[in-house]
Amino acid sequence: MTYITVTDVRRASGAPTSLITDAYITSIIEVVEGEMERWVNTKFTPTQTIEALDGSGSNRFFTHKNPVLAVRGLNTNDTDITLSSINIYKESGKIELGGDSETSQFIAKSKDTIIKYHYGLLDESSTNTTTSAASVAGTSVALSVASETGFADEDWVEIYGMDGNKEVAQINTNPTTGVITVDQLVQAHESGSIVVKLQIPFHIKRYMEIEAALSVAINAIGATYVFNASYSLGDLSVVKGVPYTHWQSSVEKLLKEREMRKSRIKIRPHIVV
Repeated sequence: MTYITVTDVRRASGAPTSLITDAYITSIIEVVEGEMERWVNTKFTPTQTIEALDGSGSNRFFTHKNPVLAVRGLNTNDTDITLSSINIYKESGKIELGGDSETSQFIAKSKDTIIKYHYGLLDESSTNTTTSAASVAGTSVALSVASETGFADEDWVEIYGMDGNKEVAQINTNPTTGVITVDQLVQAHESGSIVVKLQIPFHIKRYMEIEAALSVAINAIGATYVFNASYSLGDLSVVKGVPYTHWQSSVEKLLKEREMRKSRIKIRPHIVV
């Protein structure tokens, strides 16, 4: 995972290293990221999975996870389906057989439909380019591009154009001048197709920062039990006040932003037909 960093959490919370260690914040991040995935019911980086599903008895079915970024394998009734022949509906996870697919329906049979695919909720970043030549389906496909600036090995990119083909692939080597090589394409793409780097959505990342910052603030408040709010030295009496007031204020502000953002984040449903 690792969607947010210790630096992100320190910036959101204002906690210095003298108050809380990097190791402790890292443990908070692990919990927050796992809970965020469970709550929204998806990942925030392209993730591959294989599902054995009951055949729908029609020409379509829905994956358990979405958005569907790319299908890497599909088999039904012991028949491999040509991936370029299917229609993929990214947001819903609907997979539909095309007119030139090897079969016209997914037979209504238990665990008969096997699919391998990548899913994840990601946004387009500001890093993008266009292809300067048509590309073909295959593995380790070298894409001729107008510019490789901003792209790096292991980045995930989405490729789409006016031909209607759209899929996600991972860069599997350091780009060279005018060339970006991706791990696999199951569709051909026309010249002039857009290649855009993908990233975790900002609103998801910010929500995780808030959750982690709240944990840090609560820890900071709890740690003040060893502080003296007042003390006396002979006739001298000093009242320092409650030491965690600023952290209490921080918690209140974070909670308000948390509620605002939580109301705008929707759970990814699993559609059953």
